Amino acid sequence: MAANKTKYRILFGLTSGLLLLSGCFSRSSVMTRESFDGIQVGTPISEIERSAGEPYAVHHKNGMDEYEYIERVTTGNRLIYENHYTIYVQNGQVVGKSVSQEKVPAFDLIYQDDPNHNAYP
Repeated sequence: MAANKTKYRILFGLTSGLLLLSGCFSRSSVMTRESFDGIQVGTPISEIERSAGEPYAVHHKNGMDEYEYIERVTTGNRLIYENHYTIYVQNGQVVGKSVSQEKVPAFDLIYQDDPNHNAYP
């Protein structure tokens, strides 16, 4: 009987640990370079929103919608750079796309706090 309790405790502990780890590593849908490269002209924007989530912003220019997605690349708590993905949409379908990369501004290590640190005021 004691052996059965021990087996159940071990099984419960392993299951709890796996659920905890899977929760820590799950991400909401996000636009990456790989997913951006896979977008074809003519793809419905609803399909992209379903796979990549809501865009950071939607701009309306010249009868066309520009869907902007931002991918932030970090190491630890430092932002290294951002990829800005723009998808041009007309009549609900992709008609073009572009990408730009923005690096964080430099700062003086001796005289300034790190403006890119997430705890910066």
